[in-house]
Amino acid sequence: MAIIIYPKTMNWTFMKQRPQQLMTELGARGHHVFFENLAPMTSRLAEIEPGVHLFTDHHAFVKRHLAKLRKDHPVVVWTTWAKQRTRLLALYDPDAVIYDCCDEFPHWARYEHRMVESSDHLVATAETIRTRLSLAYPEKPITLIPNGADSSMFDADSVPRPHDLPSGPVVAYIGAWAYWVDHELFAKSAERYPSVQFVSIGAPYGDIPGYKSLPNVHILGEKPHHELKWYLQHIDVAVIPFLYHPITLATNPVKAYEYMATGVKVLSTALPECIHMEPHVTTATTHEDFITKLGKMLNEPEDPSARLARIAYARENRWTQRGEAADFVIRQTLAAKGIYE
Repeated sequence: MAIIIYPKTMNWTFMKQRPQQLMTELGARGHHVFFENLAPMTSRLAEIEPGVHLFTDHHAFVKRHLAKLRKDHPVVVWTTWAKQRTRLLALYDPDAVIYDCCDEFPHWARYEHRMVESSDHLVATAETIRTRLSLAYPEKPITLIPNGADSSMFDADSVPRPHDLPSGPVVAYIGAWAYWVDHELFAKSAERYPSVQFVSIGAPYGDIPGYKSLPNVHILGEKPHHELKWYLQHIDVAVIPFLYHPITLATNPVKAYEYMATGVKVLSTALPECIHMEPHVTTATTHEDFITKLGKMLNEPEDPSARLARIAYARENRWTQRGEAADFVIRQTLAAKGIYE
């Protein structure tokens, strides 16, 4: 098995996302995974999941652990941040580099070309990203690995309504409360349906407007990932009200899979990746289209089979399957370099 290093970009405990999910799956498959935590730790090395270790002192890690491990195992760097190219090559001297392009942040674009040049395999989370990379770098092998649903979201035990979730019908957004959220649309929806409670669950990110003038809007802040399924049990419609922006048009929303895993109805603006999820995700092109469809979803009864179909779709798109695909990419990449037979 390989040594997989995920270099420093975030804290393990910050908003359970794609890096934590994929590294957990790779650890479960027997790889030796080392996740460089952003914040300092009390110990030099801590096993956070089976086969997955956190570290922060990279010099101590390289000297005390990596030097010994690499005698028997190939070293693979799996990175999602193009700006780290120079650091990861010089520090870890990997046998292979996999660049996982999972976002289209415009201010990262200038770093991408050199990262791609230094990579042995490219991974894309969305078809838009895969197409762009394949046109720009036709010589590079590229694999599409979308995001997925956390297995813990399925078949959750029934729990009482969380104390901070308001009573009555609820429309909820779960995720980073950021500038790419269409806050105007969220406010318009709350104004149109004053008897419905509109809830945001997630960490604030960037300069965002307030909603103090709307008494049926509730900003609950970030919750531990394992608690989200408790909230989703009591939500009538889960929404993805994103602006049309380079970031969102290339996103494969994790929240869509996690919403569906609990069976809740899902409404999104017409993002390309969400359109591919129809009919399990309902999409809307304009503000009025979104608000009208939201009203129907709140007020019209749904065939129970639709709920089961959403859950089934999410089961087919779990992080378990994404981990299998990532494992195949690693083996394929090493084999192409003559390291694995």
